[in-house]
Parts: sequence; C-alpha cells; structure tokens
Amino acid sequence: MRTETDLLQNLEEAKELLQKKLDETTKELEKEKYLRQSMLNSQKNLILTYNGHHLLEANQAFFEFYKIKNVEEFFEKYGECIADTFNTNVSKGYLQKIMDEEHYIDYLRRQSDKVTRVKISRDGEEHIFTVELTVLIVDTKDLSIITFTNITETEKSKVLMQIQHQEIKDSVEYASMIQSAILPATVSLGKYFKEYFVTWRPKDTVGGDIWLLNDLRNEEECLLFFIDCTGHGISGAFVTMIVKSIEKEILSILRNKEDMEVSPAWIMGYFNKTMKTLLKQEDKDSLTNVGWDGGIIYYNKKDKLLKFAGAETPLFYMDIQGELHTVKGNRKSVGYKNCEAEYEYKETIINVEEGMKFYCTTDGYLDQTGGEKGFSFGKKRFTNIIKEYYSEPMSELQSALMVEMMTYQDMVLDNEQRDDQTVIAFEIGS
Repeated sequence: MRTETDLLQNLEEAKELLQKKLDETTKELEKEKYLRQSMLNSQKNLILTYNGHHLLEANQAFFEFYKIKNVEEFFEKYGECIADTFNTNVSKGYLQKIMDEEHYIDYLRRQSDKVTRVKISRDGEEHIFTVELTVLIVDTKDLSIITFTNITETEKSKVLMQIQHQEIKDSVEYASMIQSAILPATVSLGKYFKEYFVTWRPKDTVGGDIWLLNDLRNEEECLLFFIDCTGHGISGAFVTMIVKSIEKEILSILRNKEDMEVSPAWIMGYFNKTMKTLLKQEDKDSLTNVGWDGGIIYYNKKDKLLKFAGAETPLFYMDIQGELHTVKGNRKSVGYKNCEAEYEYKETIINVEEGMKFYCTTDGYLDQTGGEKGFSFGKKRFTNIIKEYYSEPMSELQSALMVEMMTYQDMVLDNEQRDDQTVIAFEIGS
C-alpha cells in the first residue's frame, strides 16, 4: 500500500514536470513573440496588431514615428487607439476613427478591396499613409494586422507633377492663343474668292501646320501659303513662328518693289535660303535639320491669273468642264540640310476662269492611317470626294471630307490623329 510519503513525492514530481512543461511553453511563446517582434521591427512600415479594437503590439517603426518606447507609453500619451491621432481637418475619403458610423477597424475589414488613406501630423509635418488590414485567426482569436505605408514623398511628387503639368498645359494653351492669332480669319478669303473653306486641325493643342493670306500691292492680288513645318506640337509650332517671321520679310520686299514680278518659286527659294542661314544648316555639322513642305499661291483677281509653287506638295483644281487636274510640286522640301541653298523651285501659271475650284492640303490629311488594313487615306480617296461633291456648295465638301476622314480613322483600334491637318478650298468668282 502506497504511503502518504509516496503520494507526496509523486505529487511533487508531477508539479516539477508541470512546471517544466510550463517553462518550456513560456520559452516557446517568448521565442515566438521575439521572432514575431523581430519580423515586425524589420519592416519600415508602421505595423500594429489588434485584438478586436484593442492594440496588442506594434513595431519599432511605429515607436520611432511617435517617439515612444512601447505600447504602454503610447496609451499614456495618446490613448488606446492610433485613430485618436488621425488628422480630422481633411477632405472626404481620408480615414477617421469613425467611418460610416462604425469603428475604423470594422470599416477597413468591410472595405478591404479599396485603397484607404490617412493623414497624421508629427512635429509640425503632415504625413500621408495608405492603410491595409489583414485578418488572422490565431488560437481561435480574431486578430487584425494593420499596416501603415508612408507615401508622403510620393504624394508630394505627385502634387508637384500635377502643378508642373498644369503650368505646361497653361503655357501650351497660351501658345495656342498666340498661334491662332497669327492665322488669318477664314472670312478674309471672301475678299478674293466666291466660295471657300479652311479646316485647320493641329494634332495637339498647337501644331506645325500654318496657313497665311496676305494682300500685296493692291486689293487685286494676294499670296496664300499652306505650310507643314517639321514636327507637330510645340516643336512644330516654334518652326511656324520662324515661317511667319520670314513671310513678313518677303512681304516687305514685294510691297516696296512695285515693278517686281511676284513669283511663288522665288518666294520659296527665299524661304529656303533664309531658313538655312538662320538655322545654320549650311554647316554639315549643324544639329538643326528642320524645314517645311507646302505650297505658295499667288492670285491676281484682276488679271485672272494664278501661280503655284509646291515643295513636296501638289495643288488640285477642277476646271469649268468638271475635269480634275493635279499640279505637282518640286520633289524638294524647303530648308533641311539636304536641300541646296541655291535650289531653284519651279512654278506653274494657270489662267483661271469663273467657276474653277482649287484644293490645297498638307500631308497630314492624306497620310492619316485607318480603314480595315490601317493604310493611309491617300490622294485617291481625297480626289474621289472632291469629284463627288464638285457641284455641291463648299460647305458640303468640307463636311464630307471630315466625316469621311473620321469614319476611315475609326476603323482601326489605334485611331489617333497622326499629324496636323490643313485643308483649304476656294472657288474663282467673277
């Protein structure tokens, strides 16, 4: 029979074994807690562990941000919830302690698929965080891990980019106003022609296409330019300013020499030589290689005479019998390093009659891609539309050209306008 001493000894051994197991479990828990804390401390983000709404643990980044040593010190200085430190004077959408009449942790659980932001101020500086909540089930406990990722610098960069983008946008829009101001009013064509239209569509807010119309020495003669400068957007628009400057110089020469014959070919040559000089393109090592394609038309209303010179650009016209003609330009552009300064352009002289119709276009319209195979719109489609609407008012032709182009362009997935587009048409009056 076991004695009382034996029972006491067995009880003592059981206690020692239980204590040993308890110590081992405690060490394992401490080890697990240490590993967990080490993992949390290795993160640069602020990481908190919650049981329900109660803060359990936080990482070193959290302590450093709030300048505290532990969770207990946070409770003493700020309260039991980090949400008590959220900025409240913020725009709608930023996280608050109570969101839609529920605690922010419950709100985050319900909105787990959305990006949530919060603002917290420390030492006079505002910080912006994204907040993510992850739910864990540990020993039947429903725990939440909340990660605060500091995106302050990213947001500052984003705001700076938005400001810079707006400044650039404002500058380009102002440049567009300047460029539009140097273009003639479309109605000015009415001084010389019976019917007319102008379609000027830059690819961007500003463009490299420009058209100009000027009286010369009397009200019976004018010069019409339709020009496609190198590039589009800001770079193209800058070249149009050079073109406008040279055009004013040419007009001054012609107006001061009444006996000088007006020659579009000579004007084109003057442009070529002057641009090459201004841009130092005669130097083989020059970094600038810009110029333009287009056409120059001289029209004398009294003498019923039209002269044309083209640089890589044709002129189309319908005679009074309804036959379409194409006047080819030179196969040389104006400017550019590969065009000789003394290159001589040719010109075509046409004796016009009332009812004849002329059509000018830069290559932006003809080269626009589209259709089922993504080919260029082309001269054939362009001239077919002219033939179809030859006897209709000019306004009908203008609409048809735009509708046909938009339809053709929309047939391809990437239906972006490729280049600036300018189309001008006019009819000879009495």
